[in-house]
Amino acid sequence: MKVLLAFILALSAFTIITAEEGVVRRMEFSLLKKRATTSKITFYEDDQLNNAACYGRDGIPNYNAKPSDRIGAMSNNNMCYQCVKITNPKNKMSVVVKIIDKCEGCPKNNIDLTKSSFASIADPDDGIVKITWTGVACPSRGRFPTTEKNRNKKK
Repeated sequence: MKVLLAFILALSAFTIITAEEGVVRRMEFSLLKKRATTSKITFYEDDQLNNAACYGRDGIPNYNAKPSDRIGAMSNNNMCYQCVKITNPKNKMSVVVKIIDKCEGCPKNNIDLTKSSFASIADPDDGIVKITWTGVACPSRGRFPTTEKNRNKKK
């Protein structure tokens, strides 16, 4: 077993299954990417906040985001329900958001935020800002949906 674990670690990528409040969720980590990922952020608003792609299937109700929600969208696969800490290296300000939507037009690793999330670390007039982000555990409460935690509960 130790040899197998060492082999997996040598390959640098693995999947951890964790239980959180009765829900099993999949979290992907790359051991080579312990450092923050350098990327860019943009923001979206108005009708683009409707029908978040991570919701409305698998027994999870639809979710229409509010402009004040701390949420984001990425083109990366398997990021639904994961939280990331985004830091603006120019002013050292950070925000934690939950990825709840897909951004098909976004380059890999870039994050599209609600305007309020963007404004908490950068001036919206800048439009596109260079940032770093790292995966973090989602806070138990926040300005984002948590209805996915109920998907495995019996009705």
